[in-house]
Amino acid sequence: MLKITEAYVDRPQIRFKDQEEGEVVLLLLRRHFFTNSAWILGAFLLFLLPLVFLLSPYKSMFPFMELLPGRFLFLIILSWYHFSLTFILISFVGWFFSIDLVTDRRILDIDYWGLLFFNVSETPLSNIQDVTYNISGLPQTILNYGNLYIQTAGTSANFDFLDVPNPAAVHDLITDLMQRKNDQHA
Repeated sequence: MLKITEAYVDRPQIRFKDQEEGEVVLLLLRRHFFTNSAWILGAFLLFLLPLVFLLSPYKSMFPFMELLPGRFLFLIILSWYHFSLTFILISFVGWFFSIDLVTDRRILDIDYWGLLFFNVSETPLSNIQDVTYNISGLPQTILNYGNLYIQTAGTSANFDFLDVPNPAAVHDLITDLMQRKNDQHA
């Protein structure tokens, strides 16, 4: 069972839509949970703003607010919280469902935008030419997450696994899989 905050899952017990017969998912990755801190803080502020405004001694600076009927003010606040919840839902879905998969045969990059749009890219391990990772900055260094760049052969798209936990281990796994594929074809 996957925990909701897991961003690095070794040998997850999942299946995906186009999984081939006998294909094994070795790794499931999503952006490190810490990368959500900006939208979580923004959501917290969105929830607090109406309360601060209504309880503020400076609300007399906005005299038009006192002229509004109570029901209309209630509707404005309700709409504000509806917007806030929509923002939270879209941000969470974008983080939770945007994943990178490493299987014993290929890598997949699944990106979600909003609630209805997604993009799936994949390449077989035999197309991978180079794998590079970097960790930069204090949060990435302390929390051990970073970016992994996978260069593919020819006109295939390159893959960027951004803000993934333990990029060195992911790098090692992919290069080991590439080596095994090369040894099998030699």
